[in-house]
Amino acid sequence: MTSGFIRPMWSRHFVGLCLWLAQGAPLHALSLLTYNAAGNGTTDWSTNSAQVQAIGRQMLYLQPDVLTFQEIPFTNTWQMANFVKAYLPGYFLATNSGTDGFIRSAIASRHPIARSQKWLDGVTLTNFGYSGNFTRDLFEAEINAPGWTQPLHVFTTHLKATNDSDSASRRAAEASAISNFFVNTFLPANGQRPYVLTGDLNEDVNRPPGSSRQPIQRLVNPATGLRLTTPVNPVIGQDLTRDIQATLTARFDYILPGGLLFSNMATSQVFRTDVLNPVPPPLLQFDDRTASDHLPVLMVFANPFNAPFALTSINVTNDLISLSWETTAGRQYDLERSSDLQSWTKLATHLDATATNLGFSTNVAQTMQFFRVYRAP
Repeated sequence: MTSGFIRPMWSRHFVGLCLWLAQGAPLHALSLLTYNAAGNGTTDWSTNSAQVQAIGRQMLYLQPDVLTFQEIPFTNTWQMANFVKAYLPGYFLATNSGTDGFIRSAIASRHPIARSQKWLDGVTLTNFGYSGNFTRDLFEAEINAPGWTQPLHVFTTHLKATNDSDSASRRAAEASAISNFFVNTFLPANGQRPYVLTGDLNEDVNRPPGSSRQPIQRLVNPATGLRLTTPVNPVIGQDLTRDIQATLTARFDYILPGGLLFSNMATSQVFRTDVLNPVPPPLLQFDDRTASDHLPVLMVFANPFNAPFALTSINVTNDLISLSWETTAGRQYDLERSSDLQSWTKLATHLDATATNLGFSTNVAQTMQFFRVYRAP
């Protein structure tokens, strides 16, 4: 695929310039899934379990690049390696999240996980209006996605459940603690990187209980940069994610991207197997109900660093041509030359961009010359 144009410059020579995008590996979009796996109280988390198999079949079908799980049974955390081997072969896995002693979060990724870290694990919430501690934690994985010039920071959390007044206050305080973390810890150092918060927030932003202290609104605001999205099931158009095993009445599961990812959001959905007709293999009709009381939420993001680039200047002075073009910091560019647009010779390779513009000068020895800039994947 090409992008750009050919522009003649008349001097003593005829000079053409082509700006071409990389012809090699694609600059990947990325799919992200969040799923409360309903492992609380589960004693069998092996791949022999009907519940785990139903979760696995959905993952085999959807093939998301990154998965954030909540409610993995703490004592069976070790079984997640077997799950990945069976249903997500080759994926990287991070399970070093905080825990309340019963359940925890996990993150799996098709792409390398450079680092994973738990934040706010059991911290006091006194400064956020609640006399008590964070129920679980905020879990992060830093992921190196191919073709993305900056690491992707994926966060997941599982806020306090139930709607009694004390739980609602605790849930809101946990949301405030997360917002404070983004504003004062994460964003000052990483504000230019793509980031996203996922998880079971245990409250419906559009159908809040009477006890609500607005936890979602505490997370989604200009200071954190997190944006509210509303995926729906493409068959029936609902945003509800819980309780598929009884009656769907609420939306508890969210993907909240930062601004860079939000502006590159391509598609999203709440996934259900029970409304598919026909049901594609390897799925079973009621895998969604067998797997969890929650439904998974899937979102696809275009590569935010795959911006088109254009020529900014071309100057010919005697036998010297100077070219300048738009760049993305961290990317590499090659410059090639041709006299017939058929055979190309490399003039420069692996030119490192450190800013938004890059230039190159060379002699023009023939009466007709064409140049093209090639952006490496």
